[in-house]
Amino acid sequence: MRSFFHLTGASILATIALVGSVAAAAGASIEAAKASPEGTTVTVEGVVSVPSGSYDPNDLGFAIQAGNDGIYIHDSLGGDYQLGQTVVVTGEVGNSFGQVYGVYPDAIQVTGSHPVHPAKKVKTGDLGEEHESRLIRVRGTVLDEVFDDAPYGWIFHVDDGSGDLTVFVYTGTGIDTSEIEPGDELEITGMGGQFIDHYELNPRFQSDIVEK
Repeated sequence: MRSFFHLTGASILATIALVGSVAAAAGASIEAAKASPEGTTVTVEGVVSVPSGSYDPNDLGFAIQAGNDGIYIHDSLGGDYQLGQTVVVTGEVGNSFGQVYGVYPDAIQVTGSHPVHPAKKVKTGDLGEEHESRLIRVRGTVLDEVFDDAPYGWIFHVDDGSGDLTVFVYTGTGIDTSEIEPGDELEITGMGGQFIDHYELNPRFQSDIVEK
Protein backbone atom coordinates (compact mmCIF):
# COMPACT_ATOMS: atom_id res chain seq x y z
CA MET A 1 0.00 0.00 0.00
CA ARG A 2 2.79 2.44 0.82
CA SER A 3 4.53 1.82 -2.52
CA PHE A 4 1.19 2.55 -4.27
CA PHE A 5 1.05 6.02 -2.73
CA HIS A 6 4.71 6.62 -3.46
CA LEU A 7 4.15 5.75 -7.12
CA THR A 8 1.02 7.88 -7.30
CA GLY A 9 2.78 10.83 -5.70
CA ALA A 10 5.71 10.45 -8.06
CA SER A 11 3.33 10.28 -11.02
CA ILE A 12 1.57 13.45 -9.89
CA LEU A 13 4.89 15.28 -9.48
CA ALA A 14 6.03 14.07 -12.91
CA THR A 15 2.78 15.28 -14.46
CA ILE A 16 3.09 18.69 -12.81
CA ALA A 17 6.68 18.96 -14.03
CA LEU A 18 5.66 17.94 -17.56
CA VAL A 19 2.80 20.48 -17.69
CA GLY A 20 5.14 23.17 -16.38
CA SER A 21 7.81 22.36 -18.96
CA VAL A 22 5.24 22.33 -21.80
CA ALA A 23 3.90 25.74 -20.70
CA ALA A 24 7.45 27.11 -20.47
CA ALA A 25 8.25 25.78 -23.95
CA ALA A 26 5.09 27.35 -25.39
CA GLY A 27 5.93 30.68 -23.79
CA ALA A 28 9.46 30.45 -25.10
CA SER A 29 8.13 29.87 -28.63
CA ILE A 30 6.06 33.08 -28.43
CA GLU A 31 8.90 35.08 -26.90
CA ALA A 32 11.27 33.89 -29.63
CA ALA A 33 8.74 34.67 -32.37
CA LYS A 34 8.23 38.24 -31.14
CA ALA A 35 12.01 38.74 -31.14
CA SER A 36 12.38 37.44 -34.72
CA PRO A 37 12.78 39.75 -37.73
CA GLU A 38 9.80 40.30 -40.01
CA GLY A 39 9.43 37.51 -42.56
CA THR A 40 10.88 34.82 -40.31
CA THR A 41 8.98 31.52 -40.30
CA VAL A 42 8.11 30.51 -36.74
CA THR A 43 6.00 27.98 -34.86
CA VAL A 44 4.18 29.14 -31.73
CA GLU A 45 1.99 27.35 -29.20
CA GLY A 46 -0.54 28.71 -26.77
CA VAL A 47 -4.07 28.97 -25.43
CA VAL A 48 -6.62 31.06 -27.33
CA SER A 49 -7.20 34.20 -25.26
CA VAL A 50 -9.12 36.23 -27.87
CA PRO A 51 -11.54 34.24 -30.10
CA SER A 52 -11.55 34.45 -33.88
CA GLY A 53 -13.24 37.51 -35.32
CA SER A 54 -13.45 39.47 -32.07
CA TYR A 55 -11.63 42.39 -33.65
CA ASP A 56 -13.57 42.39 -36.91
CA PRO A 57 -13.60 44.45 -39.15
CA ASN A 58 -9.89 44.99 -38.44
CA ASP A 59 -9.32 41.32 -39.26
CA LEU A 60 -10.68 37.87 -38.41
CA GLY A 61 -7.68 36.79 -36.39
CA PHE A 62 -7.28 35.68 -32.78
CA ALA A 63 -4.73 35.84 -29.98
CA ILE A 64 -2.94 33.13 -28.01
CA GLN A 65 -1.11 33.24 -24.71
CA ALA A 66 1.29 30.96 -22.83
CA GLY A 67 2.07 32.11 -19.30
CA ASN A 68 3.02 35.79 -19.49
CA ASP A 69 3.62 35.80 -23.25
CA GLY A 70 0.98 36.49 -25.88
CA ILE A 71 0.93 36.95 -29.64
CA TYR A 72 -1.70 37.86 -32.22
CA ILE A 73 -2.48 35.51 -35.09
CA HIS A 74 -3.40 37.51 -38.22
CA ASP A 75 -5.52 34.67 -39.55
CA SER A 76 -6.90 34.77 -43.09
CA LEU A 77 -7.30 30.99 -43.45
CA GLY A 78 -10.95 31.02 -42.39
CA GLY A 79 -10.72 29.05 -39.14
CA ASP A 80 -12.85 29.58 -36.04
CA TYR A 81 -10.79 29.32 -32.85
CA GLN A 82 -12.47 29.61 -29.49
CA LEU A 83 -11.45 30.67 -26.01
CA GLY A 84 -9.43 27.99 -24.22
CA GLN A 85 -8.43 25.92 -27.25
CA THR A 86 -4.73 25.08 -27.42
CA VAL A 87 -3.20 25.58 -30.84
CA VAL A 88 0.08 25.23 -32.71
CA VAL A 89 0.55 27.91 -35.38
CA THR A 90 3.20 28.05 -38.11
CA GLY A 91 3.71 31.09 -40.31
CA GLU A 92 5.69 34.27 -40.88
CA VAL A 93 5.94 37.07 -38.33
CA GLY A 94 5.19 40.63 -39.32
CA ASN A 95 3.50 43.90 -38.37
CA SER A 96 -0.09 44.78 -39.14
CA PHE A 97 -1.05 48.23 -40.42
CA GLY A 98 -1.63 49.21 -36.80
CA GLN A 99 1.82 47.89 -35.83
CA VAL A 100 0.63 44.80 -33.91
CA TYR A 101 3.44 42.27 -34.37
CA GLY A 102 2.09 38.79 -34.93
CA VAL A 103 2.02 35.63 -37.03
CA TYR A 104 0.54 35.40 -40.53
CA PRO A 105 -0.24 31.67 -40.50
CA ASP A 106 0.25 28.97 -43.10
CA ALA A 107 -0.99 26.20 -40.80
CA ILE A 108 -2.99 26.04 -37.55
CA GLN A 109 -3.58 22.86 -35.52
CA VAL A 110 -5.90 22.53 -32.51
CA THR A 111 -4.24 20.27 -29.95
CA GLY A 112 -6.66 20.34 -27.00
CA SER A 113 -7.94 22.77 -24.38
CA HIS A 114 -6.57 24.59 -21.34
CA PRO A 115 -7.79 27.25 -18.89
CA VAL A 116 -7.16 30.74 -20.25
CA HIS A 117 -4.16 32.39 -18.61
CA PRO A 118 -5.16 35.15 -16.18
CA ALA A 119 -5.02 38.83 -17.08
CA LYS A 120 -2.23 40.92 -15.58
CA LYS A 121 -3.21 43.99 -13.58
CA VAL A 122 -1.62 47.08 -15.13
CA LYS A 123 -1.81 50.81 -14.37
CA THR A 124 -3.46 52.79 -17.14
CA GLY A 125 -0.35 54.89 -17.70
CA ASP A 126 2.00 51.91 -17.86
CA LEU A 127 0.65 50.00 -20.86
CA GLY A 128 3.48 49.38 -23.31
CA GLU A 129 5.13 47.04 -25.80
CA GLU A 130 5.62 44.31 -23.19
CA HIS A 131 1.84 44.02 -22.82
CA GLU A 132 1.05 43.74 -26.52
CA SER A 133 -1.16 40.73 -27.39
CA ARG A 134 -1.47 39.46 -23.80
CA LEU A 135 -4.44 39.78 -21.48
CA ILE A 136 -4.37 42.74 -19.10
CA ARG A 137 -6.78 44.33 -16.64
CA VAL A 138 -7.06 47.98 -15.64
CA ARG A 139 -9.33 49.98 -13.36
CA GLY A 140 -9.93 53.64 -13.94
CA THR A 141 -12.31 56.54 -14.41
CA VAL A 142 -13.87 57.24 -17.81
CA LEU A 143 -12.59 60.60 -19.05
CA ASP A 144 -14.79 61.32 -22.06
CA GLU A 145 -17.87 60.49 -24.07
CA VAL A 146 -17.66 57.30 -26.12
CA PHE A 147 -16.69 58.18 -29.71
CA ASP A 148 -18.35 56.26 -32.54
CA ASP A 149 -15.54 55.26 -34.92
CA ALA A 150 -17.84 53.40 -37.34
CA PRO A 151 -17.48 50.93 -38.92
CA TYR A 152 -14.53 49.86 -36.76
CA GLY A 153 -15.86 50.34 -33.24
CA TRP A 154 -15.96 52.75 -30.29
CA ILE A 155 -13.28 54.70 -28.42
CA PHE A 156 -13.06 56.13 -24.92
CA HIS A 157 -10.31 56.81 -22.38
CA VAL A 158 -9.77 55.80 -18.75
CA ASP A 159 -7.29 56.95 -16.12
CA ASP A 160 -6.39 55.61 -12.67
CA GLY A 161 -4.21 58.62 -11.90
CA SER A 162 -1.12 57.24 -13.62
CA GLY A 163 -2.02 58.45 -17.13
CA ASP A 164 -4.83 58.04 -19.63
CA LEU A 165 -5.36 54.87 -21.66
CA THR A 166 -7.28 54.43 -24.91
CA VAL A 167 -9.93 51.72 -24.85
CA PHE A 168 -10.94 50.59 -28.34
CA VAL A 169 -14.01 48.35 -28.56
CA TYR A 170 -14.16 46.59 -31.92
CA THR A 171 -17.50 46.05 -33.66
CA GLY A 172 -16.84 42.29 -33.82
CA THR A 173 -17.07 41.95 -30.04
CA GLY A 174 -20.75 42.88 -29.98
CA ILE A 175 -20.10 44.92 -26.82
CA ASP A 176 -22.72 47.58 -26.02
CA THR A 177 -21.00 50.83 -24.96
CA SER A 178 -24.17 52.96 -24.85
CA GLU A 179 -24.31 53.07 -21.04
CA ILE A 180 -20.68 54.17 -20.56
CA GLU A 181 -20.43 57.79 -19.38
CA PRO A 182 -17.68 60.17 -18.21
CA GLY A 183 -17.01 59.65 -14.51
CA ASP A 184 -17.86 55.95 -14.51
CA GLU A 185 -15.41 53.79 -12.57
CA LEU A 186 -14.71 50.72 -14.70
CA GLU A 187 -12.62 47.58 -14.48
CA ILE A 188 -11.73 46.49 -18.00
CA THR A 189 -10.08 43.29 -19.19
CA GLY A 190 -8.79 42.72 -22.71
CA MET A 191 -5.82 42.35 -24.98
CA GLY A 192 -3.03 44.89 -24.94
CA GLY A 193 -3.06 46.37 -28.44
CA GLN A 194 -1.38 49.04 -30.50
CA PHE A 195 -2.51 51.40 -33.24
CA ILE A 196 0.26 53.24 -35.07
CA ASP A 197 1.85 55.39 -32.34
CA HIS A 198 -0.12 54.52 -29.19
CA TYR A 199 -0.99 51.50 -27.07
CA GLU A 200 -4.58 50.62 -26.25
CA LEU A 201 -6.78 48.09 -24.50
CA ASN A 202 -9.09 45.92 -26.60
CA PRO A 203 -11.85 44.16 -24.61
CA ARG A 204 -13.35 40.92 -25.98
CA PHE A 205 -16.75 40.44 -24.31
CA GLN A 206 -19.44 42.44 -22.57
CA SER A 207 -18.30 40.85 -19.31
CA ASP A 208 -14.84 42.39 -19.82
CA ILE A 209 -16.26 45.81 -18.85
CA VAL A 210 -17.48 45.96 -15.26
CA GLU A 211 -18.73 49.06 -13.45
CA LYS A 212 -17.34 49.46 -9.92
